[in-house]
Amino acid sequence: MSVGMMKERVAEVSLKGGKTIIKMRDKISACGTRKSGLYHLDMAPLSDIAAVASLQLWHERLGHVNVAGVKRMIKNKDIYGLKCSSMAVKDVCEPCVYGKASMTPMPFSGGGRVIKRLQLVHSDLGGPLSEPSRGGALYSGTFTDDFSRWTDVVFLQKKSDMLSEYKNCLTKA
Repeated sequence: MSVGMMKERVAEVSLKGGKTIIKMRDKISACGTRKSGLYHLDMAPLSDIAAVASLQLWHERLGHVNVAGVKRMIKNKDIYGLKCSSMAVKDVCEPCVYGKASMTPMPFSGGGRVIKRLQLVHSDLGGPLSEPSRGGALYSGTFTDDFSRWTDVVFLQKKSDMLSEYKNCLTKA
């Protein structure tokens, strides 16, 4: 933590007798003691500050739960230490709007499914792996026949081996 950065953020920092107190807006944000030449912060006061937040912030912290549900939790004291500093909420919560929206379906290409084996083969290449396999492979590849959904998995030492493995898969089929 930088004392200079704390000062820029209008925090009041006092260092006296091996103790430190950090205040923001005349409220204690953190306390600490000096050990081995460094100040170690006691984070307990921060948890008290974090417990007091606006209804909007609690709505967001609790995963955009229904605002009426948050109000009920505060009123019934369902969550120990849950305190609300302001009951104001935004008229429109953008993440909630996106979460409730439904996507339009992907447009149909009109081509339909293939009618015979190996007419359309999908492939994918993965890697490099952080550790080579026992056989020395750093890459893996898959080939999936669109008609039968048959999938072959191959292990490759180089990415450039993918084409030759594809040709091998075609000759096996």
